Amino acid sequence: MDYVNSLFFGYLPYIAVTAFFIGVIYHCIVSDKTIHATSTIFLQKDFFMRFGSPMFHFGIILVFFGHIFGLFTPPFMVEWIMPLELKRMLAIIIGLSAGFIALLGLLMLCFRRFVSVRVRRTSSFQDWFIVFLIIVQICLGLASTIVTTRSSLADYLAFDYWAQGLVWFEPDAWKFILASGIIYKLHIVNGFFILICFPYTKLMHMIRLPLLYPIRSNKLFPSDTTSHKL
Repeated sequence: MDYVNSLFFGYLPYIAVTAFFIGVIYHCIVSDKTIHATSTIFLQKDFFMRFGSPMFHFGIILVFFGHIFGLFTPPFMVEWIMPLELKRMLAIIIGLSAGFIALLGLLMLCFRRFVSVRVRRTSSFQDWFIVFLIIVQICLGLASTIVTTRSSLADYLAFDYWAQGLVWFEPDAWKFILASGIIYKLHIVNGFFILICFPYTKLMHMIRLPLLYPIRSNKLFPSDTTSHKL
């Protein structure tokens, strides 16, 4: 079991981050034209799109920055602002609230994509696959947060020491979470799997900046050719 834990929580984080940056660089430089997210607003703008999209994006962004602050801020720096127990309580409250908002918003978007024939026809296996992974990730995150309400402060801080140990390349950082529950570990592994898949899905539009537009040559697509003929 030590080998399995060291693999998933000691080596997988570096593998996932490396794969993420290689994928991003490849798509930005080699395969720039494939980086896009097909919008379905013009197909059907309804209640589910109007409320589901902002709910999901707001919730998931709040969760993301909550993880960044919660995991990578050293405890001694947090204590300059608030007691560590207060930080744990805020993480539980904000995590549950933002997680439920993101999950509800995503389920609304999934319902719209499944019910609307026009939107469903534009959906690919890639779309459904990454959405499935995100739903699983949010559910695991909510379950982990609920477990945290019954765990000790030391158990909560173990994940901070683990994440910060990875940043400082501590070889035994995985041992900090060796005794953590399976829900936490599944949440972590699924998160890194999403990170590996990220550059090869439409999630790339989240970090794509139009920096190459002013210097790259214009590209003609079939629709452009047709318009010129008209």
